[in-house]
Amino acid sequence: MKHRFARSRAFSVTAALAAAVTITTVIAAPGGVDAAPNPLRSKYVEHTVSIAADGSYSVRMDTKLELVLDTAWGFGGEVHDGFRLPDTESLLPPYLRAQYSNPRGTIDSTAGEAHIDTELHSVDIDFSTDRLAAGSHRGILDYEVAGAAVPAADLNGEQGSGVVVYVRPLDRGDLVIESAAPITAVDCEVFAPRGQSCGEKKGESWTVSGEELLRDHTVIDAVRITIDADPTAVPTPDIDS
Repeated sequence: MKHRFARSRAFSVTAALAAAVTITTVIAAPGGVDAAPNPLRSKYVEHTVSIAADGSYSVRMDTKLELVLDTAWGFGGEVHDGFRLPDTESLLPPYLRAQYSNPRGTIDSTAGEAHIDTELHSVDIDFSTDRLAAGSHRGILDYEVAGAAVPAADLNGEQGSGVVVYVRPLDRGDLVIESAAPITAVDCEVFAPRGQSCGEKKGESWTVSGEELLRDHTVIDAVRITIDADPTAVPTPDIDS
């Protein structure tokens, strides 16, 4: 009982301090503390994914900005390295672990210093500049992904064929999918591993709009792409289970 009372008092003091800070902030705001103006007028992002026959792929993230003020800016984003696979008999759900490499970036055709930072299962891929002048700008970030593919039969038993490739965009925007092997299906996983068909075929490629990647105000977990490729060409995947 003594320990519980001590924790209760500590919680009460913390809550009181938080309330005091909140009240101070609310009172102080009208005294002239203005929010920083938003330098961004518009932004358009398109990811182009080019898949090889073994399931590895390259990504080009093309960002177009219209700024109303000079500002510092970063291109890229942060993703989780694991893709949730259908459940097995294991106690923990299986995750396919992808590897990200070879980042390259340009701002208005000038090379930037792109990098990849990994912490636990979080992968940050980006590059930045200390100053962009007001006006139109274009940032391009290229990188490569391996280990994000599995034979379809491993997911669907004997009914599956081909190769399943997983993609997770760095930022909101349109997704264009190109593949050395024919694309047979594209599914958006709102809550992995469940998904539903998305996008549309345009010539030899497949396009998923930014609106489809945001469903019911929820960013989808991943895009699952099935290609008609030889599953024996896929390297042994790294799966946590």
